[in-house]
Amino acid sequence: MAEAKRIRDVEKRWIRNTLKSASVIIWLALTRFCVYSALHGETMMLQTKGIVFVTFFLLPYLFLGALYGYVFAYVSFLLTFVIAFISNMNIVYNMAIYLMGTTCFAIFGQYFWFKTKKKTALACLYTLILTSLMELACLTIIENEYYDISVLIFILTYISRDAIMIFGVGFLIHFFYTRMPDICKLPFPIATGYTKAYQENKDVQRRLRKTRISTKITMIIIGIELILGISVAGFMIALFPDMKDVMINNIRNNKEVIEQVINSNKSEEDVTSEDFINGIDTMEFSFDTSVINYDIKMILLMLCVGVPLGGLANFYTKMTIGGPLGSLSDFMDEFANSDDDQKRVVGKKIDNLRADTKDEIGVVFESAKTMVHSIEDYINRMEEEQKLQTELEVAKQASEAKSSFLSNMSHEIRTPINAVLGMNEMILRENSDPQIEEYAQNVKSAGNSLLGIVNDILDFSKIEAGKMDILPVPYHVGSMINDLLNMISAKANDKGLELEINVDKSLPTSLFGDEIRIKQCVTNILTNAVKYTEEGTVTMNVSYRKEDDENIFLKFQIVDTGIGIKEEDLSKLYSPFERIEEIRNRSIEGTGLGMSIVKKLLALMDTKLEVKSVYGEGSDFSFEVKQQVLSWEELGDFKQKYKEYLNSLKKYHEKFKAPDVDILIVDDTVMNLTVVKGLLKNTLIRIDTAESGMETLEKVRQKRYDAIFIDHRMPKMDGLETLAAMKEMEDNLNKGVPCIALTANAGAGARDEYLAAGFDDYLSKPVNGEVLEEMLFNLLPKEKILQGDDVSSPDAADKANDKSLENEASKQGEDFLGKLEGIDLNEALKNCGSREVLTSVVEEFLISIDKKADDIESFAAAKDYRNYTVAVHALKSSARLIGAMELSERAAFLEKCGNEENETEIAEKTPDLLEIYRSYKDKLSAAEGEADDENLPEISEEELENAFLDIKELVDAYDYDTADGIMDMLKDYRIPDSYKDKYNRVKELMVLVDRDGLLKILVKEQ
Repeated sequence: MAEAKRIRDVEKRWIRNTLKSASVIIWLALTRFCVYSALHGETMMLQTKGIVFVTFFLLPYLFLGALYGYVFAYVSFLLTFVIAFISNMNIVYNMAIYLMGTTCFAIFGQYFWFKTKKKTALACLYTLILTSLMELACLTIIENEYYDISVLIFILTYISRDAIMIFGVGFLIHFFYTRMPDICKLPFPIATGYTKAYQENKDVQRRLRKTRISTKITMIIIGIELILGISVAGFMIALFPDMKDVMINNIRNNKEVIEQVINSNKSEEDVTSEDFINGIDTMEFSFDTSVINYDIKMILLMLCVGVPLGGLANFYTKMTIGGPLGSLSDFMDEFANSDDDQKRVVGKKIDNLRADTKDEIGVVFESAKTMVHSIEDYINRMEEEQKLQTELEVAKQASEAKSSFLSNMSHEIRTPINAVLGMNEMILRENSDPQIEEYAQNVKSAGNSLLGIVNDILDFSKIEAGKMDILPVPYHVGSMINDLLNMISAKANDKGLELEINVDKSLPTSLFGDEIRIKQCVTNILTNAVKYTEEGTVTMNVSYRKEDDENIFLKFQIVDTGIGIKEEDLSKLYSPFERIEEIRNRSIEGTGLGMSIVKKLLALMDTKLEVKSVYGEGSDFSFEVKQQVLSWEELGDFKQKYKEYLNSLKKYHEKFKAPDVDILIVDDTVMNLTVVKGLLKNTLIRIDTAESGMETLEKVRQKRYDAIFIDHRMPKMDGLETLAAMKEMEDNLNKGVPCIALTANAGAGARDEYLAAGFDDYLSKPVNGEVLEEMLFNLLPKEKILQGDDVSSPDAADKANDKSLENEASKQGEDFLGKLEGIDLNEALKNCGSREVLTSVVEEFLISIDKKADDIESFAAAKDYRNYTVAVHALKSSARLIGAMELSERAAFLEKCGNEENETEIAEKTPDLLEIYRSYKDKLSAAEGEADDENLPEISEEELENAFLDIKELVDAYDYDTADGIMDMLKDYRIPDSYKDKYNRVKELMVLVDRDGLLKILVKEQ
């Protein structure tokens, strides 16, 4: 590795040196070209019959300015100016033309005008006009001593013959800066500013910017040059007699003219002021044009020297004066405007500032450092003094923040687990295939392990107390080992690693201990072993040593052939959030928290982790934990034993049946309603559902239930608000009926919170079927519960019929689902559990697109962020259910923005979300034509109208379940063409549970 790094460093140095050499060579070549152009400009023109059509003498100067900037360009210009001055003094003032072109392209290049076509065109236009004016002055006015307003017409000639060259060079530079790879731009100082690395590095941009100080100094130098030029032009009159004589002779001649006019016909006494004025009117004021030419040439020559020197002075002052002072100014401004907490963070930046000027600026820098560090020390002292006074308040605020965070986190993590485990529970209940049952048991085992870990992470009281309880329970050793195998084998297979499991066959089968904590420790170690092993094997050895007749020390040993750990890095192994060899392992995901957790968990179980490692060869992690033995029966071959264990598990059987019981389930997610209804299917309980707080209030006015389950998080009116409203209603038929909070908030203290709000009990998601049945058994009236002999399994014929119907629905849905666009069918089937459920979910998703998209749009426009967040949260879940993963991810991002009330992101990203969402009307269009109704009997218009009237009465009475039953029966008939639009509209409103819309449309047509 060290040799490879050395070779890479050598290659980088070679590339840098090569680029520098190429840059110098190109600069020298352009400078040589500039000299040739200045001395032989007439050869760089295309002309016919003496008329010049195109010029090229500005070409090297434009390239120098655009590629190298004003510093290098001015150095080349000064060299060219000196050579031109020596070679031909008479026309050296024409160098002002080249100076104008060079300066324009240098300035436009430095300020990134060549990034866009529009600005490139403007830069070329400005350059063309200015250089043409300078050419007019030098080549026409001065050269021909032509001082008349009509001379301006000649500027068109210069513009026309320079346009092709200036615009050609400008757009060639634009193409180079925007289309060529960055490596090609690195040799040129200005071009580096157009690279991606420069554009992303704000610190470099800030360090190389112009400062006001350097700009002022530059303007002073140029101003002095102009004043000196004008002064020299004036001084020439006094210094050179010829110029003075020209002026004196002109004055004398004018004096004689005045005297002739005054004395022509009058004596001296008769002369009036009017005669004197007439004499002046006849006077001719004229200077020799050579004097004016001389003055203008002098000014141009001064500029040819002054402007480059001013530019170089600007660069020098920027780097030695303006740059250091600008950096210090930025720092002091940021430091002064930051609060006390930020001052300590910002203050550290001053140590990175450099001002090795060895003058007063360096003194200012050192004084600023001393002052900043003194302020930091003062803030630290003040915080220490206030710490004891504010500690209680800080702890309280932190507690509230953590509670809020964990509450939200609990809901987000546990809601998808609810769907997975709920559907898996129904598979276990209704499946008879042993292989599928084994898969389902693995899913259940892994899911429960995940829930155990999530519950510990989200348990606020444990985090706040800084401890984690060890809760010993009976567990099957084979089941635990199989769980570990299931959780790690997929990751090992993905990396092509061999996973070896060696289990002592004499290991007792049943132990008493904290299975979750042991699995958490082993999982962390196994996960690390797979992460840091690129090839070879990961081996887990499970053994034990007997302590006495009731206890053993259960030992786990994980050996890998990975990268190993250096001796000096072993101390970092247990440091939270610190990873070993961070640079080398930067591509490996992880926080570095896992081994710290393992250490603490093992300490709680009175043991510790033993580590042996050889760097470059692998590692050996092991620990043993004391466990009580419940059964000394030997495990034997644990894989075979676990299969026997699965077969020995008691098949699900409902605890009771209650056909006369009515309960109400309230949840804004249809999938959750489906899960709960499925879990209670065999109990024969009659279940009504509601998807909002308002719908719940209507239902409790119309019917009395034996129990009501209410979800916490719902749009517009949440569960707590719904319960409070129910208690205040005078016409509530369900006063005294048990109300249970149904929620994904599983943090510690959640139960007390819901009981304090008025709920009778609390059921966390994901819903456990046995816990749900046990709760209902304790809450429901005993006279409505059938037990013992009254409870019998469903009729075999009915079960067979149900199974047949389910298989048929799956077959019908297979082709239809295969035609859907924009979804991951495998992900959708995994989320929904079956094709039948997915078919139903897709139909409901399609029907509700317009209404829910309009709701999201209106909430965003009204800045109603609470309902907006709820709406995109629901879209995130429903889109994931049908496998629309991109739509789900965008909705998840906007849900986060809604929680943060990020108005900018919501306004910018919501239109894109809605465009994708509404596009699913076309992508899922196959769902509308899924049913092949050609072979179905057509229902008569009269029967259909009667069905609509029945639905209207049921909706009016808030009996949506029975109304849904009628809609399901209508699927077995072909709808008349004249009623298809109305039927589809009714179906859409039923999905949206739009009572008012249904009552309006469900009227008999005349």
